Amino acid sequence: MERNRVEIEGRVLVTDGLRRTPAGLPCLNLRLLHESQQREADHERRVSCEMESVAYGQPASLLAKLKEGDRVRLTGFLERKSLRDPRPILHVTEFEIKE
Repeated sequence: MERNRVEIEGRVLVTDGLRRTPAGLPCLNLRLLHESQQREADHERRVSCEMESVAYGQPASLLAKLKEGDRVRLTGFLERKSLRDPRPILHVTEFEIKE
């Protein structure tokens, strides 16, 4: 198996609210804004990006209480958004709500 693990911290930009899949599984889509300083080629670099994320099951239910601006660390794996859309989306398997 190839490695596919992502960990990212940021602020919640948007959440679409908790919904259920046709099978009844809780599901939550959210977009995260990440901003940090990273070291690259011996220089500091300012990094900023938005990451689309989705959580299913218990993580979705627990993350549903997040509001815009809340800080969170998300961990999971990348998958294409859909069969027709190859852009990556983070599937959240673990999280930590930051104070």
